Formats: sequence, structure tokens, C-alpha cells
Amino acid sequence: MSGLRTFLESGLTIGKYSITVLDVFVVLGIFALAQVMLWLGRFFLNRSMLRRRVDQGKQFMIRRIWRTLVYLVAGMSALSTIGVEMKVLFAGSAALLVGVGIGLQSFFNDVVSGFVLLFEGGVRVGDELEIDGSVVRVERIDLRSTRVVSRSGDLIVLPNGMFSGQSVRNFTQGRDRTRLDVRVGVAYGSDTALVSDLLVRAMRAQPEVADNEEVVVIFDDFGDSALVFEVRSWIRSPWTIDRIQSDIRFRIDALFREHGVVVPFPQRDVHLIAQS
Repeated sequence: MSGLRTFLESGLTIGKYSITVLDVFVVLGIFALAQVMLWLGRFFLNRSMLRRRVDQGKQFMIRRIWRTLVYLVAGMSALSTIGVEMKVLFAGSAALLVGVGIGLQSFFNDVVSGFVLLFEGGVRVGDELEIDGSVVRVERIDLRSTRVVSRSGDLIVLPNGMFSGQSVRNFTQGRDRTRLDVRVGVAYGSDTALVSDLLVRAMRAQPEVADNEEVVVIFDDFGDSALVFEVRSWIRSPWTIDRIQSDIRFRIDALFREHGVVVPFPQRDVHLIAQS
């Protein structure tokens, strides 16, 4: 027993701190217990969040907060075990944080904005947003940044502070809609009533345009070589608006050909002046 005690009390001295073999075993035990706590926490949190139908962004954040807290407590316990005074550590950390915090204001702003995004629910994973005129879909919300995908498939990482500094249009939540506009020109002398009817039919035939949405035809202008019309309606999501507009133009072209409506070429009159 004396040999075992001697072994456990042997160790290494670094400055004023003495780390024994027993301290090493205790620290290992602390982190082993931390792993168990992490597993138990994830198990019960997952069950609770599944039952409450918590969205993916909040789930990710809650797991990260739990992991940070467990490791923070484990680290403080391990330092206390080897003789580090917590008061001194906290005093030094506070002074360091004040100095570092001045240079990390944007970082903390992003973190705070991340909490607001997740727990207010203004933006959720899967939402379709309009930011700076671009339509994106939210893939993941982290503590400091949000990952979105553009309609062209590009992955974009946005700092969370960006959401608190400007207005963001959310197409997924609420009853927000996107106006769909398609412009077309027809030849002078065309039957305008027929043109209007065909444009309404083309728009109504598009599946993304709901039956209860109004379809409006605007006689927009007397152009240089055409009568300019615009047909308007509303769709729920702007994600595939380019493809929807293309489908409607194909349908308009087919209907115009079927009913003899001509889409004119641009025309220019050229006058030649003979010089004697």
C-alpha cells in the first residue's frame, strides 16, 4: 500500500503547481464523466426536442450550448484539481476579455444576433429569404454565422449580425407572396381583347399560380414597333421564378401561334437622302 501511495503522490512540479499521478487520474475521471454527461444530455435533449418539434437550427444550438457548458465545468474542475486558484483565473480572464472584447465587437454582435435568430424564430432552417435583392434558402444557423444556398447552388456564409442590420424578406413564414410579371409585345392592329384573354389563359395554366390568385393584364405602352402588355399574378415561392416565367412564355408563344397573334420584330425606318 505504501508503494501505491508513493506512486500516486509522485509527479511533476511546474512553477508553483505540483501535478501528481493521482491528479492525472482525477482529471481523466472528470473528462470521462463529462463524456457521459454529454451522452446523457444529448439523449434526453433529443427526446425532448423531438416531442416539442423544435426546428433544426434550435436543436443544433441547444446541443452546442450543452457541450460548451459541460466542457467548461470539466475544465474548471480539472484546473482546480491541480491547484489553480479560480479567483486568480477569473480576474485574469476578465481583464483579458475587456481588452480582447474591444477588437471583437463584430464577433459578439454576430453571436448575440445568432441567439436572437434562433430563439425568436424570425428565420428558420429551410426558409426562403430575400437579402440584398438575392433569393436564398437557409441551410444551417450557427452561433456566429448562417449558411444559405443561392438559386444557382452557391453556398454563402453570412454573419448573423447582417440580419439585425437590415430588413430581410421571408417568403416561407406568414402569407408573403412574390409578384410574377411577364412582358410581351404584339403587332399593331392585333385584337387587344384576344391578347388579354390569351395572356390570362397562359398564366392560369401555370401550376404554381393558385386558382384564388388574381391575374391582371396591363396594357403597358405603345412601343416603337409593338403594343406592349404585361401579365401579372402571384406565386408563393420565388425559388423557381425564372423557370416559371420561361414556362409561361412558351405557353404564350404557343397560344399566339394558334390564334394568329404576331409578335413583331423591332423595326427601323432608314431614309436615304440623295446628294446632287
